[in-house]
Amino acid sequence: MTDEIFKVMKYFDGSFINSHGELIISKTRNVYFKASDCNSKEDVICKLLEWCSEPIAKGEPYSDTRRNFGWRCILLCSYNRYLGTDFTPADMLLIYDRLGNAVDHSLTLKFIRSDYDLSVLKESEGEK
Repeated sequence: MTDEIFKVMKYFDGSFINSHGELIISKTRNVYFKASDCNSKEDVICKLLEWCSEPIAKGEPYSDTRRNFGWRCILLCSYNRYLGTDFTPADMLLIYDRLGNAVDHSLTLKFIRSDYDLSVLKESEGEK
């Protein structure tokens, strides 16, 4: 595991690593990714984009709409601070749609290496 995992944890209050090597960034809805196989910062960012974008985009751990919105905003703020981005909730829906569940890892890498240029994801929409 890299020091980068511990850096991520500074941005997500209450985050922790469990006994399975998973980084839990929100216990509320068990938002996590397997951290034990991350060997670089790029690996960590890939995991965040591929495995944590869905709950940030549309997670609903509560029965109250307002609480869900607030929870997603907190996660998105932490996500943006770590990545140095300014993604909106709409951007997160696009990120989840194109990268979520590691559906296209090569596109995830291209997106990261473009310095998070959303046009990379928008251009790939036609290829779906």
